[in-house]
Amino acid sequence: MTTSIRPTEATTEHRQETQDVTEAGQVELSDIEVVLVSYRSRPHVEALLQLWGPQVQVAVVDNSGGADDLHELDHAMPHVRYLDGGGQGFARAANLGAFTSEARFVAFVNPDSRPTADDLLALASGLAADSDAASHAATVTGHDGDVEIGVGGWEPSIARTAVFAFGLHKRMPTAGIYAKPQLGEQLDLEWTTGACMVVRAQTFRELGGFDESFFVYNEDMSFGRRAREAGLRQVLRADIVVPHGAGGSGAPSKEMLRLRGASFANYVERYHGGVAAKTMRGSMALGYALRSAQRRLQGNDDLAAQYRAYIGGLLERTAYVGGVEVARERFESTEPEHNDEVGGSAAPFLFVTKEFGLPATSGGMLRTLAMVRWLAGHGNVVVVHPKGVHGARRDADGQIVIEQLRTAPERSLAADAATVFTYRSIGAPRTCGSPLLVGLRETLDQLGPFRAAVVDHTCVFGVERLLPADLPVVLSTHNVESDLMHQRAEAETGWQHYAALAESRLLRHLEKSVGARRPTVVCTAADGEAVTADTDGNAVVVARNGVTPPTRPLRREAEREGRINADELLFTGALDWRPNVNGILWLLESQAWRDLVAERPNLVLTVAGRNPSADFVRRVEAAGHARVEADVPSMEPLLARARLGVAPLLEGGGSRIKLLEYVAYALPSVSTVVGASGLDGLPERAILQTPQDAQAFCDGVRRALDEGPLVLDESDVQAMLDRYGWDRALAPIAGVLQAV
Repeated sequence: MTTSIRPTEATTEHRQETQDVTEAGQVELSDIEVVLVSYRSRPHVEALLQLWGPQVQVAVVDNSGGADDLHELDHAMPHVRYLDGGGQGFARAANLGAFTSEARFVAFVNPDSRPTADDLLALASGLAADSDAASHAATVTGHDGDVEIGVGGWEPSIARTAVFAFGLHKRMPTAGIYAKPQLGEQLDLEWTTGACMVVRAQTFRELGGFDESFFVYNEDMSFGRRAREAGLRQVLRADIVVPHGAGGSGAPSKEMLRLRGASFANYVERYHGGVAAKTMRGSMALGYALRSAQRRLQGNDDLAAQYRAYIGGLLERTAYVGGVEVARERFESTEPEHNDEVGGSAAPFLFVTKEFGLPATSGGMLRTLAMVRWLAGHGNVVVVHPKGVHGARRDADGQIVIEQLRTAPERSLAADAATVFTYRSIGAPRTCGSPLLVGLRETLDQLGPFRAAVVDHTCVFGVERLLPADLPVVLSTHNVESDLMHQRAEAETGWQHYAALAESRLLRHLEKSVGARRPTVVCTAADGEAVTADTDGNAVVVARNGVTPPTRPLRREAEREGRINADELLFTGALDWRPNVNGILWLLESQAWRDLVAERPNLVLTVAGRNPSADFVRRVEAAGHARVEADVPSMEPLLARARLGVAPLLEGGGSRIKLLEYVAYALPSVSTVVGASGLDGLPERAILQTPQDAQAFCDGVRRALDEGPLVLDESDVQAMLDRYGWDRALAPIAGVLQAV
């Protein structure tokens, strides 16, 4: 995940950190974590681990999809951390390792390099004492013991590119793009390779890490550019020489040469452009054409073919790894203008929420997940929640990738109770507790800066006080939670009534204090009116709940194959959410339901959702003609086979997404008016609404079974999606983000 910071800020914070580290005393190996990006390189990784021993902490980022079982090392060696790089190239894998590291210094080491633990310590110690440096890198040598070309270099220009393209760098070694110093020779370079390089973890994050526009190659050149813009330099250490092999982590040679050419072409097009970029690409192509011809005359057809592959990458700016294009598409998908509509900064969004997970298991989690995915389409996102920290980003194929960055600490009842003064809520210490606050503090310290923060759910509005004063903050209310809690208080008795009433008042205070001074996203027009009445003129936008349709018409297929059960009703939702529990029991324990099933003895209500209590299951089964399907892996089979969806709810909230999901699957439904609150503009045939009366609800079920459609018309489904598809529903968020 890529972050950035203005150069003056990076320089100031970096130098302050340098002073802090220097004053803290000598650097120890425990201050360093090595990041190894591996592609089918297990023998090299094991050799390094044996070389260093347990004294060196190592993060192994596996880019080969577990092909060589590197995850086993995580279990066998406590000092090794395993991460799945997802096969997304070196830059993203290296950033994943660095951005999740808790060490003060991160060392990037190619698996086929062989630095000793003393080498790593010397690099980190030198960097700690060098206030003007972004990194210190070792001088790496090849099999012959000679320094490799490309251990570092200079920013491309027309002249420097021509010097290298036509081989003049052999006579003028400091006039080209790529450096090849003599052993012991000290050069002032503008960038260094990441084959063996140490950075300060915080400075690396502030500079945005390696440039993820590049799958591999030129990410180091781009990092050098960012460092220079921040007033920092990179140092190649002539006194630290490290052997470096070949073929340790990469695809076949022709693929990699084409990728090298495409990366160079993309780099100069972005940072030089116009005539200069075209001239540099042209001179490189001509120079490599001459080299290819020369190698072919010498009988070295393999090297000649590699040079031709490089030319192909230069001219077309495309390259393939495993048959997938990874150069131009990645580059174009990370163009800076992709972020213009929501702020124009490459820094990630911070998203703080009370619940998050894959798959989403409730309507609230579905909305939160949809918001995170939407934001990730406009920039990287860091999600902090009670169960850990996740990152969300858009990959080279335009797909949103969500990956866990950190797990949550162990919970403690005492620590959770102490958070009540921060949250200023009764429910949040129980649902979120100390893990969310610990995760938030660590994230702000280690993964920032952020372009904006979204605080999701009223019960966590209290964390706003923990955010930096200059960080733009947007609030997100799934519902007016104080009103929902007041409804719950009315439905409860005894101590639960008074607890819910107290929570309602605390939430109302948060809505009127924190909510009054921050731009807010709500999900219904009615909520928007209520929140607007509390604000001090801040923006309030309505971003409706939405839905993701199935990938194919499942109910149409079920209808053709005769798989729809004409006697099955379906309710979906979280079964540990009181409004859902109360609504189902209200229906099943009514005389109206008993009359209905007496008339239709084959009728059955399937109640599907997560975390039902034993008492709830018992009461559902005792009512008859109903069954609970708990924690099902997918609702799709149920949505495809049921005759009718139902939402017998008496309290607001928790209903809207389930009804949209019914329509998306072409499943007709019956709902109370409260259950369908906030939904407007839907086709009349999609949802039959009734008063909050059991007899009226059962009459509606009769009418829908006897007269309603088996499968909703495609036009009705599309009309709903045109209004409630997630992209359309969440689009107004862009406006409030621009406002901050």
